[in-house]
Amino acid sequence: MQKDYIKLKNVEYIYRSDFAEETDVKALDNISLEISKGQFVVVIGRNGSGKSTFARLLNALLIPTEGFVYIKGMNTKDNKNLWEIRRTTGMVFQNPDNQIIGTTVEEDTAFGPENIGIPPDEIRKRVDEALKTVGIYEFREHPPHLLSGGQKQRVGIAGILAMKPDCIILDEATAMLDPVGRKEVMKVLEMLNGEGITIIHITHHMEEAVKADRVIVMDNGKIQMDGTPSDVFQNVEAVKKMGLDVPQSIELLYELNKRGFDFPLDVLDFDKVAELVKKAVNG
Repeated sequence: MQKDYIKLKNVEYIYRSDFAEETDVKALDNISLEISKGQFVVVIGRNGSGKSTFARLLNALLIPTEGFVYIKGMNTKDNKNLWEIRRTTGMVFQNPDNQIIGTTVEEDTAFGPENIGIPPDEIRKRVDEALKTVGIYEFREHPPHLLSGGQKQRVGIAGILAMKPDCIILDEATAMLDPVGRKEVMKVLEMLNGEGITIIHITHHMEEAVKADRVIVMDNGKIQMDGTPSDVFQNVEAVKKMGLDVPQSIELLYELNKRGFDFPLDVLDFDKVAELVKKAVNG
């Protein structure tokens, strides 16, 4: 793995107030980290923790107030890098309706490649490949507004895939979806990650976080925890103190431990939890 594929060095971001300096908001406070190529990273944190600001810095939609963000060695502060950075790190946002502009699914998917001057034959190939990859090729001639929420987000992901990105960043892209829609999107993300695409997924849903290679927990503009899902979520009380839930499997074990059991708190798989509980009950 290319370890410094994405690198943040002493990054701060301040939202400036039009009124007075005292009302400025520091959204990120001295963030330093590296993300390797091909990782599946989930970022969690309560509202106002800085995670959406973090996502936008990776796509150069925001530029650090202090410090540096590098994408494949490209400094986001250098204007000449912006288009290549945004092609490299595609962004999918929370509301699928806000990012769809085409009158048909295939027209919307083609929008990005058309705007960077890709030849028509190549666009046709990219659009077909992207729609097949996310499983909505059969809807290519449909108006996007007639699709479900999960399908619309897959259209958004297809539009990013047609740009041939190395990394896809999702800023709470499953937040407005029902459970079926969330599963649709997560299935696509896992498949794309299996093909080598780096995934950075901002979410409130802990069942999505357990699918990741790495979980980053943010609070008050700082990284408070960073590790595998089991490493992070076994710190139940620390996670809850930051206003977050833990996965249901760990919540169950945690509650049982409060009643006198002594289960490990790093088990994410419900089948393994059932085995542990059955063994403890049967002695």
